[in-house]
Amino acid sequence: MPPLPLVGRKTELASLSATLGDAAAGRPGTRFLSGESGVGKTRLARDLMHEAAQRDFSLAHGQAFAVEIGVPYAVFGDALLRLLRNLDAAALTVLTRGAAGDLAAIFPALFAESAGGESTTDAKARMFWSFAQLVGRLCARRPLLIVLDNLQWADEASVELLHFLARQAHAGAIDGHLMILGLHTDAERTTATPLAAVERSLVSIGAARMQRLVPLTREQTIELLERRFSVPTAAVRDIAAALHDWTRGNPFFIDETLQSLVGSGQLAQQNGEWTGLARADGWSGAALTPSRSVSDVVLERAARLKPDTRALLDTSAVLGGRIRLSVLRGATSFGELALADAIDELCRAQFLIEAADAHAGPDATYDFSHPLVRDALYAALGRTRARRMHDHVAGALERLYGAEALAHADELAFHNARGTNGADAPGAVRYFIAAGRQAIARYADAAAVAYLEPALHAIDQAPATVAADTGRREVLELLARARQRLGDVGAARALWERAHLEASAVADWPTVAVIERRMGLMSAAANDHVAAIAHYDAGLAALSSDASGELAARLHLARATALHALGRRDEALVNAQTALAIATRSGDRALLGRSHRALLLLHAWTGPAEDARAHGALAAAYAAQSGERALEWSVHWAMAVHAGLTGDVAATARHVSESRRLADDIRSPVLQLWTADVEIEYLAGIGEWPAALAIADRAIPAARALGQRTLLPRLLVWTGLIHRALGDMDRAHMLIQEAWSLSGAVNKPTTTADMELPNGDVHALVPAYMGMAGYLMTAGENERALAVGEAGLAIADRAGYVAWAIYRLLPFVIETALYLEDYERAARYSARLRRDSAAIGHPLGLAWADTTDALLAYLTGNAANAVPLLRLARAALERVSFVFDAARLRRLIARALVDAGDAPAATAELTEAHAIFERLGAEREVRATREELRALGARVPGRRGGAGAGALSARELGIARLVAARKSNKEIGAALDISSRTVSTHLSNIFAKLGVTSRGELADRMRELGGES
Repeated sequence: MPPLPLVGRKTELASLSATLGDAAAGRPGTRFLSGESGVGKTRLARDLMHEAAQRDFSLAHGQAFAVEIGVPYAVFGDALLRLLRNLDAAALTVLTRGAAGDLAAIFPALFAESAGGESTTDAKARMFWSFAQLVGRLCARRPLLIVLDNLQWADEASVELLHFLARQAHAGAIDGHLMILGLHTDAERTTATPLAAVERSLVSIGAARMQRLVPLTREQTIELLERRFSVPTAAVRDIAAALHDWTRGNPFFIDETLQSLVGSGQLAQQNGEWTGLARADGWSGAALTPSRSVSDVVLERAARLKPDTRALLDTSAVLGGRIRLSVLRGATSFGELALADAIDELCRAQFLIEAADAHAGPDATYDFSHPLVRDALYAALGRTRARRMHDHVAGALERLYGAEALAHADELAFHNARGTNGADAPGAVRYFIAAGRQAIARYADAAAVAYLEPALHAIDQAPATVAADTGRREVLELLARARQRLGDVGAARALWERAHLEASAVADWPTVAVIERRMGLMSAAANDHVAAIAHYDAGLAALSSDASGELAARLHLARATALHALGRRDEALVNAQTALAIATRSGDRALLGRSHRALLLLHAWTGPAEDARAHGALAAAYAAQSGERALEWSVHWAMAVHAGLTGDVAATARHVSESRRLADDIRSPVLQLWTADVEIEYLAGIGEWPAALAIADRAIPAARALGQRTLLPRLLVWTGLIHRALGDMDRAHMLIQEAWSLSGAVNKPTTTADMELPNGDVHALVPAYMGMAGYLMTAGENERALAVGEAGLAIADRAGYVAWAIYRLLPFVIETALYLEDYERAARYSARLRRDSAAIGHPLGLAWADTTDALLAYLTGNAANAVPLLRLARAALERVSFVFDAARLRRLIARALVDAGDAPAATAELTEAHAIFERLGAEREVRATREELRALGARVPGRRGGAGAGALSARELGIARLVAARKSNKEIGAALDISSRTVSTHLSNIFAKLGVTSRGELADRMRELGGES
């Protein structure tokens, strides 16, 4: 019978084709196609893949299978492994760029695992990042279409990776020549599934579109028959109407019904023409008996098979997924020739299709022609027979794999789980544990839970000796880790407590100490530092007989962090120093580096500054000697933070550069983002706003995609404060409001009392309060700004983080008090600012204090006497390179000079301020300064550079035009024979000259300026 033609899908195919065209032009897109099973989603995807091949796309087509629902990243492995295996070794090395080990969790058959060592969170983020970069490089070579079929069965790790990849493509973080098409069945996916959440998330940010296929209409069913059998419309109208009534327009059901009619002889081909129950005016459906469901039609066709062939088909249904010939051979008693004949019969009858699966090697593989075929056959087995067949298959596979059985733990666990005894089957537990262990190693925590929970249940039901032999304590710890990573704190805590009891029962005190530390870290992550300290204390008590080892030092360091969060600085110092003493005795370079780093961070926030620098130098030396690059990065990052907080511009630049180098060497996207956090604020402080915004434009989408809930609010605040200074208050408010919500701050700040007990990470909360106070002050809402600022101060004080208070909070509070003419409050906070800054050696804070005293002198005394003080304060700000704030002070100096009768000097100050503001792009300040110059009757300087394309150099104009053509930095660099980094630098200048902040805005601006030469 000829294949089913594509009918009634013209609009849907055109829509998908348009997205494919966008991808060909470098505009990525993700589409989700849903509908009932059999409605034609896969057929539509096949037609799109055919079009993509004609457009010279690379194709990656993967399927999820119910049998693989617990196999991490299975659908992506199925899609891309074939494509990657077809590359030569040199090309694969170039594409992975040293990240092959990171990709082993997704492609274990292709890459060897990396010897990691960093935190699980960072390792998982790095793996996702490396995967996205790999896909981006594939797209740069040739446009890529990824089709992911049957996503309703995809494992959670695959769904999470899909979300990350689609977001990165949408944000422009990877090459844009990419289209992703995900297909899923409605009935298998409820609104509560991870897939549904991912769809909603991607659609909400404009990264994806959803489309639902509906069954065919009666007229479309008529057209389908007319085209399939090459007969006139009138001849098939009667049978088409009957078919539509029976099948409700489901194309798969229609196809199965037609195949059944042909198989029974009710439709036949004679002399090259198809005929039915002939009537004078056409085919008749009156005598045809409709089947009740699509399952009935499938089973009717299966009933016509030879008994042995039907048995093979049933075994295939039990195996599920992609069926390998070697597995069929091992799971049945067929001889070689009989097996080949049976498979041929199943393929001819279109129950199975041979998969074009290059990565399977010499072992042929087969798929069911449609999931509904497998579902119908499996359901017909009945529960009892199906379970017995799973038992048989599990045993056959175990014999087939032999010594390599544990490498196939996922597959064996699946069949054991569905067999007669489940995880209680003899030997089954070891496959569940192995599969769970492998899932945790691949950061697929939901899959790990699915394997480990039945394993634990089976162990709990076994005799005590058997339970001990099968590793109950290991299962408890693995399951606790998986639950903890998933955020199920209650379940994780209960599991850790069980593991604690079992370790205590056998006096395994080192294990008890490890568990107490893990539980303490879990409490600290939930901001319950009191509970965390109790766990650390219990861990130290368990180690009372061996309190001088590395574990004891780690407990002391964790305790120091928790104590500092509670504002108990002195106790925190004692714990950090105790850890340092243990490290000194042991001579462990890594432990020495960690201990000095802890002391660096303590002194960075609370002073003295010279102690922070001394510990930082030692920490850097020991970290370098230890060879642990992640530790070395953390030291340089902490030193950059300390230098930035204290206004040491040269040291900040030096340590930021080292942090960036190490983060790039480690290939860690998380460490790169934390480096960007310091770099953005550093560049903002010294007035390099375009460069800061260019980094933020990349970092903020990445932080969102990586779920960095502490870091993201900070990135948003630093970026929002730059937009505030630029005068873009709408953008500033949007960014700072997002930071406010993410940080856990009170939603509607009105008074200090509203925010006495915030819930969130202090290092995200304080910047959020800082940003909100700065925004409200600039917006003229000074009463609210003061309340928010003072509430932020209370949080910083409670945590003991003096440096956060000095850095911006106190200056914002003081400035707001001055606007409100509350000079007594401003003087009180200024005195505190000077006292705290002197105590911890904070030159930036002292510069702010000098500024406040000068302003108070001007506002409450003689203007002429205040001018020297204002100039000294301006010089102090310029010494720490806070150029924007120093320029604002020039405007105040000019006002004091006017009041003192020295208009020429005032004009000079304003002219200098105007030049600085214009260089920065601070349009709000530029306009105010120009008005003040006009009020003095002075000549207003001409605007440097225009607002149009004429302000750009020839090189900048060329780059801007290529951006408008949606070219990536890499493509622009190749076109102009310059590096991508040089393109990025030029873009920073272009953004500043044209007053735009993103590539999209630049493209729009260039289109507006299309008429300019």
